[in-house]
Amino acid sequence: MERKELAARLEELSEREVRVVEEALRAIGGMKENGYPFLGNFWQIEQEERGEKGVFRCGMPIRPDMQNPYRIVYGGVTATLADMAMAWMLEERIPAPDKFVTLDMNVTYHNPGIGKRLTADAWVTEHSGELWRAACRIVNDRDQLIVTSEGTFRQLVRKAKTKTEASDPV
Repeated sequence: MERKELAARLEELSEREVRVVEEALRAIGGMKENGYPFLGNFWQIEQEERGEKGVFRCGMPIRPDMQNPYRIVYGGVTATLADMAMAWMLEERIPAPDKFVTLDMNVTYHNPGIGKRLTADAWVTEHSGELWRAACRIVNDRDQLIVTSEGTFRQLVRKAKTKTEASDPV
């Protein structure tokens, strides 16, 4: 889309739609600043104070653009929050440049995603070689259980580049 066409389309948006575009632009800027994925920045997912030892905690506000017509957070949003929380927790446990990918994930919905905020706690349940099992629990600001999830993740072992390799243009 050309810039002129984009500008014309922006003029046609409602105030609510403009706020979503503003959030998308903020998220793009956040990616450059913090290196966190677009979706995490768009949904304003932030690490929070840890609860128990070994438990990673992050949370996000509930916004209208995350809700279905019944004013409940879309199930895919809470599933993605669980996935991101477990992977983020795992990435904090291992040295860079290793990363994680989700191999499988089970999500159980307990209550509708309502309220002002969702908080996810994630922890390791098993670890063997490059395979990790993790669990996640998501509650709202009313301390209602929204989602429980378990997943299997594979650690992508990456060799760190030496200074010579990093500067080699080939």
